[in-house]
Amino acid sequence: MKKIVFAMIEAGGGHKAPAKAVMEALGRSFPGRFDASMMDFIKDIGSAKVDAAHKKTWKLLLEYPTLTHVMYQVQNTLAPISRAVLYRTMVAPAIPDAIRFIKRQRPDIVFSSHYFVTMALVAARRRCGIDFTIITYQTEIFTFHGLWKLPGTDWYLTASDRAAQSAASHGIKWSKIKSFPYPIPLDFLSSRRESGLVAGELGLDRERKTFLFSFGNMGTGMIMQYLIALDLLGIPLNVIVVTGLNKALMARLIAEKSILQQLHLIPIGYASNMNELIAAADVCFIKPGPATMMECMHSRKPIIFNLAATPCEQEHVNYAVFRGVAKETDGNPVLFGIAARHFLREDVREEVARRYERLALRNGAAEIAAFIEQVAQGSPAGCP
Repeated sequence: MKKIVFAMIEAGGGHKAPAKAVMEALGRSFPGRFDASMMDFIKDIGSAKVDAAHKKTWKLLLEYPTLTHVMYQVQNTLAPISRAVLYRTMVAPAIPDAIRFIKRQRPDIVFSSHYFVTMALVAARRRCGIDFTIITYQTEIFTFHGLWKLPGTDWYLTASDRAAQSAASHGIKWSKIKSFPYPIPLDFLSSRRESGLVAGELGLDRERKTFLFSFGNMGTGMIMQYLIALDLLGIPLNVIVVTGLNKALMARLIAEKSILQQLHLIPIGYASNMNELIAAADVCFIKPGPATMMECMHSRKPIIFNLAATPCEQEHVNYAVFRGVAKETDGNPVLFGIAARHFLREDVREEVARRYERLALRNGAAEIAAFIEQVAQGSPAGCP
């Protein structure tokens, strides 16, 4: 039985969600064929300090999106230098643990959804001399950042033809690039429980429209300012706020929810039922990460975007806004209030539904799983 490791870094849902969706699709499409497992790679191989330093840095960068945009562009422009610096500071200390992992586990294929993981795998494979296939899934939907170009990678998978072309422009051979639609869980829509049951568990007022706030696993953003802007509309609303790992935000929302006169506030920590929360919402206000955006789009919900953390997230915003299913706020609570009032109109939501019909979105999870199976079998379609 071939051993396949799905390796990510849980710094945000955008790296974990696609890996999890593909692993689940592999199990459904080819039951009993593969020994598949998922890892928060740098942490799980034993390099806890390296992992903590990376996650702490990313959390800090999310709080300063302007700085993050500038750094992103500089790293992309000076990609070879950036890769070298990041390797020495964020990856090299984990290489001994990566080598021990490879010698101990002997994987046949590793599906990596983070470039730090791929960096570690390429270096460890070269040093220990144990052969296995490295598939890198590039999580940016419409762009390809220079940090993902890592010589030694066997396959580069992208979520769009545009990202594939961007990868090729960085000098990656077309023979190593495959493009598939973005993967979400195969049962993301079908596994939702009856809406009345979910509404009852959440305590929703069925007479009110419902907003969902979700700003990623870190729960970073000016959430109270946006809630005040929503309250000032003077319209009674349910508001579900997913705070993720941000315990301070959860405590603040519980303490201050009474000052929001028009809002029935429902704060939730880490949510494992995003499919049901999105289904319960009339409008979704989200950080424009790839996973949550595509989950909302497959659920055909009107979307309001918070400030993009990186230029690749801005491309996600542009895609949805230009197709008439979303609005952006540029981090401005006033613009958020205008967009919120817009999407509360029934005729606007009906038009959004018609626009989604024309998009004909596809879920790439099963297609990527089929590709992995081809690679595992060494068939012509799965060999460079």
